[in-house]
Amino acid sequence: MKDPDVEFSKWKLERKKGSFSFAVRTSFPAILGVMIGRSIEPIFISEIALSWAQTTDILMSGFWALIGAFPFSFVIWWWREKKYKRHIARFKQHT
Repeated sequence: MKDPDVEFSKWKLERKKGSFSFAVRTSFPAILGVMIGRSIEPIFISEIALSWAQTTDILMSGFWALIGAFPFSFVIWWWREKKYKRHIARFKQHT
């Protein structure tokens, strides 16, 4: 089981970096994973390793992954921020 105080202290440090930085760092691996997945698929299915149409398809899948992952990262930021503020409010009530 995780220690909530350690988790919140890590989040406190994360908050200093900013929401945009958090969104970029959390969405980049998802976007990269989608693009790598789309680039590996033609190697096993098609005889042509990489054509312009496949390259365009890989770039478009990366674009759509960006459209989905980047806003979702801000939702995660909002949820963690709300959780952190609730924790701080409870902590201040007890002191």
